[in-house]
Amino acid sequence: MSWHHIIPFSLLREVWNRLVDAHIATQLSEARVAIRQYLFLSDATLLKLDELIDRMRAENLDQRRTRHHQFPLLDVAEANRLATAATWPAWNTVEGPSRRSDDPHDSYLDRFTAGLTVQELARMRAIESLFPQLQRFVSAGPMPGAPHLRDLTGAISLARPNVYCDSPIRYRTDMWVKDHGDFWRKARG
Repeated sequence: MSWHHIIPFSLLREVWNRLVDAHIATQLSEARVAIRQYLFLSDATLLKLDELIDRMRAENLDQRRTRHHQFPLLDVAEANRLATAATWPAWNTVEGPSRRSDDPHDSYLDRFTAGLTVQELARMRAIESLFPQLQRFVSAGPMPGAPHLRDLTGAISLARPNVYCDSPIRYRTDMWVKDHGDFWRKARG
């Protein structure tokens, strides 16, 4: 068994990297709002989220506040926890066979249609709507401006009610069919 991304890992990584860069390198209030909304969508259980977001800016010495308001840098464990939340959110993860004949790797949306609960189908539809928004954000270039950050924040807000969840979609036999040899593929429904 393995964990599979619905939205490709590479796209989530690029969204995360652009959000971090915009938050650290600019004074745009939209950058802070967008990174907060993205992290809240990725893992609403992150403790002290606002403090962690503020501490990310400590990387940029030009952003440091007066001596009594300086934030310590994020440590490696905190930075890794945020990056993991951003690129492996539970809502974007499906458990299934490792050996797949239909694995899209990082090429496109890995859409599941069979064997899902009503809530999982709603999540899949919301993810399908969020996917092109994430692509547009990344296509805006290495440093998306305020309009792109606002658009991303809006898309995240629209998706949140159906997307956010505490756990991945777990393996169920009616989601998968045996293909040739030791390979499996998604069932279609």
